[in-house]
Amino acid sequence: DPPVTSEQMNQYTFNIVPRRDIVPMLDDKADQFQYIRCESAMNDFVGCHFSKRSLCEVQYTCGTNGRPAICECVTEYGYPKPTPINGTDRTFEAACGLS
Repeated sequence: DPPVTSEQMNQYTFNIVPRRDIVPMLDDKADQFQYIRCESAMNDFVGCHFSKRSLCEVQYTCGTNGRPAICECVTEYGYPKPTPINGTDRTFEAACGLS
């Protein structure tokens, strides 16, 4: 396979860049990107580089549109428990195997 050019990167990619993620500060990112929040501890300099945390932030900010939330967003990263969908009697703890 031929190497990917800078022009192709800028044309075909979109980067999600957590604020305080040290890697994009040191590396090049494509022209198309969006910053998102990162709520890791201030002394955790690599905490913002985890893709699961970024996915949790996108889900929390944009919503899940009826899809299940990721359990680890609550249990590992401290995001609030999702609101149950009307007509659902299953708790977050039961859905995530915590009860």
